[in-house]
Amino acid sequence: MAIISQEECKRQLKANELARLYVVCGRESYLKQHYAMQLAQAAVEETLRDFNFHRFEGNVDLDTLVQAVEAVPLGSERSCVLVRDFPLESMATDKDFLNFLAELPQHVVLIFWQDTAEFKPKKSKPLLAAISAGGFAVELNAPDAAQVLRLVAAGVKARGCAIDRPTAEYFVQAVGSELNLLQNELDKLCAYAAGAITRAHIDEVCIKSVDAKSFDMVKAVAAGNGGAALALLEELFTQRVAPQMLLGSLVANYVDIFRACMALCSGKRADDPAKLFDYKGKAFRLQNAGRMAAKMKPEQIKHSLALLAQADRRLKNSSMDNRLVMEQCVIGLLKARS
Repeated sequence: MAIISQEECKRQLKANELARLYVVCGRESYLKQHYAMQLAQAAVEETLRDFNFHRFEGNVDLDTLVQAVEAVPLGSERSCVLVRDFPLESMATDKDFLNFLAELPQHVVLIFWQDTAEFKPKKSKPLLAAISAGGFAVELNAPDAAQVLRLVAAGVKARGCAIDRPTAEYFVQAVGSELNLLQNELDKLCAYAAGAITRAHIDEVCIKSVDAKSFDMVKAVAAGNGGAALALLEELFTQRVAPQMLLGSLVANYVDIFRACMALCSGKRADDPAKLFDYKGKAFRLQNAGRMAAKMKPEQIKHSLALLAQADRRLKNSSMDNRLVMEQCVIGLLKARS
């Protein structure tokens, strides 16, 4: 098993059963940094780190890397070598490098932390075979919604505050699920709240994601509040959000509203479409959409989707100013509501 998950890496850390080699890779930057540091800290005692820990950046030459790996640890059973953003994929056919990986000494823990350098474990069989001879590739991708909520709850508790599940869901919906951003916003939020966190605290201090602002815009349209909807559009333009990204977010929100509306019209719950579509851990989107759908007629929602499709064609095929396309689209959505 050359490729392991976050859970298996966590188990090895807890049991202090470290392999000689780890390639920490994947798409989630925060988790990659976290586990690369956890492995390095577990490999060498803090009091001996000055002697037995070696860190390199980027394209360190193989001779230097071999010397660091073969250095005998002082006063400890293990040494650790951490390399950030080593170009592994370019070395996939280098026989000397592959042999080096396959024959690592027993006393070392070598960690390749692929922070920004891409590495896909399954792309090179010889490289993966060399990794599996002495260790593992730890593939860390974006966690699912339930895992994100657990991380938020743990982060809030560690900062001496409290948050209930609905408020945690609102926080993730507001700022997005990118973990580095979540951690930064949690620092700010907990320092401000200094206790139990409320939705008002989140609205007052957190920087909302494009999706959250788009949702607020749709909510303003559903309520017939044209001033608020256009003010949010202006705010997104000021932030230089790409019109295509904004339109895509609006479409996603209106699709949620349509699905919730159809469910309600059929005598079902607004979140029942979660059983048919990909809403794993995100059924709250349909619940929110259901509240807006209750204020709109099915014909209005269908007309709104047609307006969004028209705006998409104009953005892709027309010489019309993108800002004007989006302004006309939002005004059209407001008219469809009235």
